[in-house]
Amino acid sequence: MVRVFVIRPFGRKKDSSGKELDFERVHTDLLEPALRAANLAGSTTGEIVDAGNIREDMFSLILEADLVICDITIHNANVFYELGIRHALRKKGTILIKGVPVSDGTPFDLLTDRYFAYSIDNPAADRDKLIQTIKATLASDRTTDSPIFQMLPTLPEADPASVQAVPLDFIEEIDRARAAQSKGWLRLLAQDIRGLRFQWIGLQLIAKALWDLEDYEGARDMLEQILGTKQYNVTANLSLANVYERLYRNTRKSELLQASEQAISRVLESRSITAKNRVEALTLKGRNQKTRWRQKFEQLLTLEERREAAMSQALRDSYQAYRDAFYQDLNHFYAGLTALQMGTIFLDLSEEPDDKWKITFNTDGEADTYRGKLIQDIKILHLLVPASVEAARSQLKPTDSEWIWANISNADLLFLTEPNARRVIKRYQDELPENNLFAWNAVKGQLQLFAALGVKADLAHQVIGAIDKQFASPAPANEKDRCIVIFAGHRVDADDRKMPRFPKLAESKARELIRTHLETIARDGKVEGLASAAPGSDILFHEVCAELNILSMVCLPMPKSDYARQVFNDLDTWRTRFLNLTKTKQVLELSDRSEKNGLPRWLEGTNTNPWERGNHWVLQMALTSGAEKIILLAVWDGKNEGDDLGGTAHMVQLARNTGRVEVEIIDVKALTPMESPEQPAPGVAQSS
Repeated sequence: MVRVFVIRPFGRKKDSSGKELDFERVHTDLLEPALRAANLAGSTTGEIVDAGNIREDMFSLILEADLVICDITIHNANVFYELGIRHALRKKGTILIKGVPVSDGTPFDLLTDRYFAYSIDNPAADRDKLIQTIKATLASDRTTDSPIFQMLPTLPEADPASVQAVPLDFIEEIDRARAAQSKGWLRLLAQDIRGLRFQWIGLQLIAKALWDLEDYEGARDMLEQILGTKQYNVTANLSLANVYERLYRNTRKSELLQASEQAISRVLESRSITAKNRVEALTLKGRNQKTRWRQKFEQLLTLEERREAAMSQALRDSYQAYRDAFYQDLNHFYAGLTALQMGTIFLDLSEEPDDKWKITFNTDGEADTYRGKLIQDIKILHLLVPASVEAARSQLKPTDSEWIWANISNADLLFLTEPNARRVIKRYQDELPENNLFAWNAVKGQLQLFAALGVKADLAHQVIGAIDKQFASPAPANEKDRCIVIFAGHRVDADDRKMPRFPKLAESKARELIRTHLETIARDGKVEGLASAAPGSDILFHEVCAELNILSMVCLPMPKSDYARQVFNDLDTWRTRFLNLTKTKQVLELSDRSEKNGLPRWLEGTNTNPWERGNHWVLQMALTSGAEKIILLAVWDGKNEGDDLGGTAHMVQLARNTGRVEVEIIDVKALTPMESPEQPAPGVAQSS
């Protein structure tokens, strides 16, 4: 979500002729509705800092905002001061607006700048035009709208990331979600930070965690959100280039590899690119060439066919790309290592006795010359790459993202030079992080490449066989036969409920209906359930699942003890049933914090409701489960608004909005007898 900051006069002010202007009306009738219609976050009067009270957070907001709207209707010194700060820090994303008619003219330095004119006497009349101006500005490909950057085009733009502080507890929550291998939790966090000041940096962190969990579609979504506002964001483009390439491997959709190339090009075209960024981009270009090269032979059945197809111009292009990237920065050990690996493969393929490999060159002489030069290059790389890896290992800290890969590269180097399989296996065992399946899959893919081409194949097979045992996991379920059932339902009625919805006496009937639906769903394959544990429908669902030997998980938005205290009150029987469930069921707790209904500190002060957040969380867990079918089973009265936030109606709406979830409704009319509103049914519990 795009963040906006408004620079404007406050209250009632007079122009130079004495005409009184109501800028609160301008905000209420024009600005606020336009920003809401454009789906922009920020710029509420509670967040806008009074222009007469310049504070550190105001400077930060001016810098961080994706869009700034500045009202230059009157000669207000503070407004122009803040506008000057914006123009000096950011190249684009500033809209000037001016109420007319007024006596104050436009200052000389802004005379050539375009501004949006609105009626000062009837601001609402120009609302639609302002909405279109906002959308056009956000979509504009203009290099700059700042007169400073127009006059000084080589001036570097300030990086908002350099001043934005990401809350430590937000980073820690990402780490916990990664450790729990919960893709759904991470996707929930991406929803939580929409509109917050650190949303773009936060999305990058979440995308990295999703990448580590091999949720490439999720990572793609996060990164594309960033590029929707920050097209040339270097970090996001580099990450997205990786994501697109990995998705291409999984789908073979050529447009994804092209999208990867386009992301790399955006990095190389960026004026804010660093030398390190450039080397990384060039390395990714080599990786894409390597991917295209592998595609030419990996599906061939025989070793002879694969080796013949692998010896190609594409192999040489990939090697050269990695080599060039490494020689631009000898500290970039990964580029050097991969160049060494590709060169080693070429030399092995060129040892065929019939010299068929030479036909990929124009002449045999050209082939011999290339091979001779490559032999010399490889000798040099055998000296440089180990030194580069060792330098990285001595300088990096365990908390650095490259620490793991520097250590693994040490084992990869040993694979190229050491014939003793036991020594190589031991090195991989020592360097691979425990339980880091992503890292092992990356290493394993390269070893499988060597094996597929008959290059150190025996050693590669021995290493794979040994290390696979270390990362052994149960065989994945057949996702085509797997169904996730999300359950939501009303609580039992309170004693004072006027209209019955789930009366106490309907418990047996509700249990029967839930059972019937679950039995029908289970006929088509394996079923797993996700639900909270409120008194009434939720607890019945878990109990029926236990009776039918269906795995169900209790999903709580806060710690179990806090949930029991807030939800059950004096419902002692239901509380006992809840506690019994938690002894036999897996319990997932979204938050480990007791205060603020379980909301993390970084969400305090927002409009986030913990119960609605819990619904989003459960839905994301289902969507990221990999199951072919997802069903929401709901005991519901059909009303779009429930008794409180985060209830059954909210979950039904969320499920319907995904377009991916089947919705089955158990109508509460089947639970309640036909009675007039004057004759309420008895109940025993609080409703929700």
